[in-house]
Amino acid sequence: MKKIIVLTFFFLFAYGCYAQHNEKPYVVLVSLDGFRWDYNKYFDTPNLDALASKGVKAKSMKPSYPTKTFPNHYSIVTGLYPDHHGIVNNSFYDPKLKEAFSLGSSAKTDARFYGGNPIWNVAEEQGVKTASFFWPGSDTGDRSPSIFKRYDASVPYDSRIETVMEWLKLPEKERPHLITLYFDEPDYTGHTFGPLSNENKVVVHKMDSIIGSLSRKLDALAIGKEINLIIVSDHGMTNISDGKKVKILDYLKPNWLEYAEVINPIMSISTSLNSQDSISKALRKVPHIRYWKTGKLPKRLHYGNNDRTLDFVIEAKKGYSLVKNSSQKIKEGTHGYDNKVKDMHAIFYAKGPDFKVNKRLRTFQNVSVYNLIAQILGLEIEAVDGDFSEVKGMLKD
Repeated sequence: MKKIIVLTFFFLFAYGCYAQHNEKPYVVLVSLDGFRWDYNKYFDTPNLDALASKGVKAKSMKPSYPTKTFPNHYSIVTGLYPDHHGIVNNSFYDPKLKEAFSLGSSAKTDARFYGGNPIWNVAEEQGVKTASFFWPGSDTGDRSPSIFKRYDASVPYDSRIETVMEWLKLPEKERPHLITLYFDEPDYTGHTFGPLSNENKVVVHKMDSIIGSLSRKLDALAIGKEINLIIVSDHGMTNISDGKKVKILDYLKPNWLEYAEVINPIMSISTSLNSQDSISKALRKVPHIRYWKTGKLPKRLHYGNNDRTLDFVIEAKKGYSLVKNSSQKIKEGTHGYDNKVKDMHAIFYAKGPDFKVNKRLRTFQNVSVYNLIAQILGLEIEAVDGDFSEVKGMLKD
């Protein structure tokens, strides 16, 4: 009888451990806007270094083209290249809707502009609650997590972290198992003062401290050992100067253009009737750029077939800027160039129960983060541009 009781207790204990292990884990995905892949080589990042020793660090993460904020944040959560999810730049014109999208307009939260199926939608459809604090594309209402915040840059970073802690302390039925969290630095400082400036050194150290604080607070939670923490950025940053400007509109006659907006260092233009040949001839004379008719971009860029890329895509060469006129002042840093330019590359760090310890990974495409999160959360997903084989080596067997 005693042996039966012992065996019964053992099986109940084993089943309890098995059930606990197989419950849906947690993922907290954090973005540090504009955090270049190699900042740790120039600046002290003790908290990110510690995170890498406890988990995974990629050599770099390759952003999608163009290497801009909204396209890449949305690629990370949809597993799709910008050409396929539709957020083709920070600003663009949609010829079907006959409306423009920009970060300063209400279109930013208009679900009509956003394609694909964000990871929070996939999770919610499969019974996993989600939450987001400012992630681009999360605040459209129709396509949002159970809990989300409308973007407000004035909200202190500490308040964002404390809110995430409150979400993770909610009763189990209300608690999100996937949280996305966005910070707007060091992007702003990198733009203003340059990526390797003393000013950016201070801000990079600050953001590293923010990650340290977040990590410690997550660990201290009752569910801390069940949380997978993933730190990414959307793109890098490179130096530019006011002496390297290309006044692109000086080469193009106004009557050739239906729509043109410079989003330095890349732009798309819509041409008026029968003006494409004239524009091609004019662009050949412009120094320090390259350009393509849409549909003719290199296949590796996965770009230029969406209607929103219009008729031509123009990009300044690294270090040069596209401007409307000579009076337009250029700051010290920017991004948006070809994603093979290493300064454009982003970071990837992760730790938690599903990740290997002290694992180094080679550079991979940011669209594969979607597949990674889906695997951790046990979600069924449709085919996307991301490739799980790129990232499976960081997970425990």
